Amino acid sequence: MNGLSHCLNYPWVTIRFILTIIFVLITPIANALDSISLNLGIIAGTQWQLEGISVALTGLPQKTQKLALTIAKLSLPKPFNDLNLVNIRCTSFSWQNKELLCEQGRAEIHSKRRQLPPTTANFSFQITEKRSSLKLTDLRLAGGIVAIDVEEQGEQWQLQIDAKAIDAKSVQQLLPQEQFKLKAGKIDVRLNASGSHALVNIFTLTGQFDGVSGQSKDGQLATEALVLGATLNAQNNNGLWQWQGRIEFNGGALYAEPLYLESTGPHITLDAQGDWGASNEQIEIKSANYRHAKAGELSGSATVRYKDGVSLEKAQFSLLSDNLQDLSAIYLKPLFEQTALQGVSLAGHLKADFSIDKQALTRLAATFDNLDINDVSGRGGVQGAAGRLNWSNDERFDQPSKIAWRQLQVHAVPLGPAGLSFLSRDHSIRLLKKTQLPLLDGAIAINQFSWLGRKQQDPEISFEGDLNNVSLEQLTQALNWTPLSGTISGHIPRIEYSNKTLSLGGELIVKVFDGEVRVSNLASSGLFTNLTKFHGDLEIDNLDLDQLTGKFKFGGITGKLSGYVRQLYMENWRPVSFFAWLGTPENDDSRHRISQKAVQNIANIGGGGAADLLSKSFLRFFETFGYDKLGLGCYLHDGVCQLMGVEATESGYAIITGGGLPRIDVIGYNPRVDWNVLMERLGRITTSDEVIVE
Repeated sequence: MNGLSHCLNYPWVTIRFILTIIFVLITPIANALDSISLNLGIIAGTQWQLEGISVALTGLPQKTQKLALTIAKLSLPKPFNDLNLVNIRCTSFSWQNKELLCEQGRAEIHSKRRQLPPTTANFSFQITEKRSSLKLTDLRLAGGIVAIDVEEQGEQWQLQIDAKAIDAKSVQQLLPQEQFKLKAGKIDVRLNASGSHALVNIFTLTGQFDGVSGQSKDGQLATEALVLGATLNAQNNNGLWQWQGRIEFNGGALYAEPLYLESTGPHITLDAQGDWGASNEQIEIKSANYRHAKAGELSGSATVRYKDGVSLEKAQFSLLSDNLQDLSAIYLKPLFEQTALQGVSLAGHLKADFSIDKQALTRLAATFDNLDINDVSGRGGVQGAAGRLNWSNDERFDQPSKIAWRQLQVHAVPLGPAGLSFLSRDHSIRLLKKTQLPLLDGAIAINQFSWLGRKQQDPEISFEGDLNNVSLEQLTQALNWTPLSGTISGHIPRIEYSNKTLSLGGELIVKVFDGEVRVSNLASSGLFTNLTKFHGDLEIDNLDLDQLTGKFKFGGITGKLSGYVRQLYMENWRPVSFFAWLGTPENDDSRHRISQKAVQNIANIGGGGAADLLSKSFLRFFETFGYDKLGLGCYLHDGVCQLMGVEATESGYAIITGGGLPRIDVIGYNPRVDWNVLMERLGRITTSDEVIVE
């Protein structure tokens, strides 16, 4: 029999072989016997084996004979080698007019796995010279019922497997235990396939999962009461499989890290079609459409390679969403976790087309309206935005982008309705037109802006603009500072950031408190590192003290204030050295008055004894005092501030010199103060004995 093993690869071929044996042995003596039986022993193929074959033929003189076929055991090839069919019996077996017919058969199915108990199935078959068929019904497997229908004609064959109400927990026993564990649910599977010899030419596979719950070992994939239907059709065209499939997610929950999806109806579907060839190790998705009724629709095409891992070679997709709020909550929020975008959510409408090559984004065109961007951490937000964003990794790309908004929030500072026109390409963004943004009853003008990203380095940023009449009161309220009155204006020269270094390409001029503050020689290095360094010079000219101090708890002062902070050097935003002076400018003819509270606080910066003296003398009856000059300077070096006043005295230095009535002087005695101690005094207005009020 070994010489025939190659041709005995299919059950119907085996049965035909048995038929041939019967014809050869029985024909010469058929008319002389009432019955005859034949034991064939073992018939083996390359990967399967029939054992204990017995054929009995009765009623030979009659027109209709009865055949009984018995097979002790059928061992199957991989991947079915875990199963054995035993005690195969066909009790209604006929043979006439070159036709074998088994109308009623029964077989037992045993598994080498102890978890699966033996089961039985009914079967029937028909064999003619040109056509053969086999049916297996009522096969109890994994809590469900399985039916198998096989037909062959010449070199062609068809197969149908129908499995209903398969218990998911029982199916778990057939799966690798370490990969995925099914806990509950029912599964229906239907397979229709056809082919020639050992080749499959066409197949259709459908599956229905009802209430399926399970989880992978690593926790990255899990289902809970999942209701899902799936269909896959495929046709083999000279080794190239042309396929199309559909998935309907109709209920339950699905977690595929990091996404979590829930459905209470047919709201989520995936349709796709394409080609697959094993030789080129890639899948061509000619068209795909993913639709989530609550969130939006994604459609497009892609080429996926799976050699040495899965990679997206090329893709073109379109995203359409009329409900960015749900899209953001379901799909974007999990992706934003543990990134700089954590806490950011979207709302509005969006249509986007984008291309991918070698797993990198190469082109994006998006239109949006009624767009809201919110950040729970308070870093900013956008309300009522609309526009179009165009981007490409091509350096020659020249399609502009435009965006307009009803309100833009930068931390706690709101900007009014405005818009921007810019060019975005490769790793760069450049403003195309000057623009003016409403800001706190004033405006900020952006005359120039550019951003250039660099691989594995900080980006290069350049900016130049103006501030026009921005309300200080609204600005300080937004920043939760002590409210100040007045407005702020000024020119912001070219500011550049490169190689972790910030530099000012000119003099920053700010008009505030009816005076002017000029910042020059501004530079910073090591930004966003563990050692940030900052250099700069400030010139202060004729600030109105009444506007500056009027709303401070420190106390009110009228007059003018000028000064400077030169050679300022800071590390990690803490001063290391500088030379500073703030005081009454020369030829200041404005009214000089200082409140008792301001005197007390200035005195208490240096010592509490002065404040006690003021409160116990007759001066406590006056709310304000006249002064001639006030001023305080500091040279900071090695953590010590060398203090100086408007003039030297025999015992120290004068911080305030009196003028008019009632007259008051504030004298400082200790010219050297630890910088940290001085900061504590400024912060807490504590007490000591270094200043005396006379």
